Amino acid sequence: MRRRSGFTLIELVVTIVLLGLVGLGASRLLMSQMRFYAAATGQRDARGVSRQALTILRDELRMIEPRGIVSATTTTLQVRVPYAVGVYCTGNVALFPPVDSLRFASAVFRGYAVRDTAVNAAYQYVASTSTPVAGTASTCTAPPVAITRPDTSWRVLALPGSALSLPIGAPVLLFQTITYAFAASTLVPGRTALWRRVAGGAEEEVAVPFANTAAFRFFVSGGATSQGTPPQEVDRLTGVELVLVGESERSSAIRGTQESAPVRLAVFFRNVPE
Repeated sequence: MRRRSGFTLIELVVTIVLLGLVGLGASRLLMSQMRFYAAATGQRDARGVSRQALTILRDELRMIEPRGIVSATTTTLQVRVPYAVGVYCTGNVALFPPVDSLRFASAVFRGYAVRDTAVNAAYQYVASTSTPVAGTASTCTAPPVAITRPDTSWRVLALPGSALSLPIGAPVLLFQTITYAFAASTLVPGRTALWRRVAGGAEEEVAVPFANTAAFRFFVSGGATSQGTPPQEVDRLTGVELVLVGESERSSAIRGTQESAPVRLAVFFRNVPE
């Protein structure tokens, strides 16, 4: 009789062992790749947190004019941010060129700053919550002013407050007061967020989460490096260093802690009165 072909018991055992080894190796490779992907995703999320905060802070802090900082600590910074720049006509009326309509509409007026045209003149800030109203166009175009208004998109606004003693053509800024603060988050409980609070307007978390080491550092007139404590006279500040340590929301499977992405950026401005 002819014998039937097949596998011996030893061959089956060897085959099962080899398949187990291959499967174990494949599973380890898969787990390693999954951990690597999770870590890379956490790093990406952490960088995104820092970049989002960086973009907002950089764009607004660069607009600060002399005497534009109200107060400062390592975790809070209150500044006057201009959103429209114009020239003075007469009778508390100023002419403003077109600006982004959304920016102008969303800004919350908290006052204006004016500066004489004399050499070394400093900006003088006038706090007010009375929004400027439309002024008479002829105030800026009739003699002795005669400032050219190219078209109706240029705003003619009457500034609130007492009469100003300024020369024609003096610069005028409309500003809103904004406070940036590293504080407890409501979106991600137990973590630190960067808050942006507009006086008289919105309060929002612009980026979250951050490590507890995220802070503001300060450049002072006459100093070459940043310092952790602001001076008592904030007018001596010439710049702010942003120490942003963004984190991922979830812990890394590799490290067992959140991924972090530290970013530092210095923003300088002419804050010292001339």
